Amino acid sequence: MPDFGRVLCAIDLTEPSRRVLDCALWWARRHGADVSVLHVHRLVTTTPDTGSLHDETARGAARGEAPLDPDEHRERQSDVERFVEQSRTDGIQIEVLLDEDTSVADAIVARADALAADLVIAGAGSDPSSEHPVLGRTTAALLRDAPCSVLVVPAPAQDVVNPCLGGLNRVMCAISLSETSRQVLEYAAVLADESTAHLTVVHVVELFSEVAALAYDFDAHRDARVEPACDELVAMVAAVVCRDKPVEEIVAQGTASHEILKLAAEGSADIIVLGRAAGRSAAGAGRPTGQAVAREARCPVLFVYAIGFEASRPFTDNQGYRAVSRPA
Repeated sequence: MPDFGRVLCAIDLTEPSRRVLDCALWWARRHGADVSVLHVHRLVTTTPDTGSLHDETARGAARGEAPLDPDEHRERQSDVERFVEQSRTDGIQIEVLLDEDTSVADAIVARADALAADLVIAGAGSDPSSEHPVLGRTTAALLRDAPCSVLVVPAPAQDVVNPCLGGLNRVMCAISLSETSRQVLEYAAVLADESTAHLTVVHVVELFSEVAALAYDFDAHRDARVEPACDELVAMVAAVVCRDKPVEEIVAQGTASHEILKLAAEGSADIIVLGRAAGRSAAGAGRPTGQAVAREARCPVLFVYAIGFEASRPFTDNQGYRAVSRPA
């Protein structure tokens, strides 16, 4: 399972990032990890020769500021330290960092590289100009580029308790049954075991919608896909999860993100565990499925950085799921 000995927590000094910091400190207590808390002062993007904004589009979207002078840097550093001090927990080693960059995501990725971080924790964010407006441009970039696992923490909701304060009672792990799904499941199982939480393991089967329009027996096609997936899922869970641990296996049929989010809501999941690509050019969590789950989940979503991660199978819009019992 991953060793999360070094956690990098990205904050923006807003109240939603207080929730992110609380999750980072909770994670550090659970794993005996050191925490680096990073705040990035976003700089305005300028051209190298004129110092002007690139164009009207960039000018309208730019929200950065001028570089901090030494006095401003010290003052901002103090602001970050005060923010962290309000949540500081005895026994946890916390390093407070302040960087300046035109890209918040690039700064976080660079720090994660420099620190050899095992986990980056960030808020889901919100950016109306982003391709993923609720997820936010920075978090979407982290899911694509971060060199380690990423924990995405949603903005607080009135009816949702922060599981990093209330504890984990239900862990959902969604796997693709690829070669590295076992790595993802192993960590989810350990996480559930550490918290004495109920574990639900989900796999979503693709069923091409165009098959229904052809002169094929759709029921036979579905059974030919679903039954082997049930067998694979049960076998993998039996090989990874101790038999005396509470676990439920579900094979769903439909759009991956829709089914994962629906089952997480129905099961009141406190955290969703997914696989993440090992390699910045790979798709992994940067794909629509991972981004949609991170964007819309009401609980934190952990993207485990799995070595050799392969693209999961494609998904369609056919609905319905079936529970699979553990073999005796």
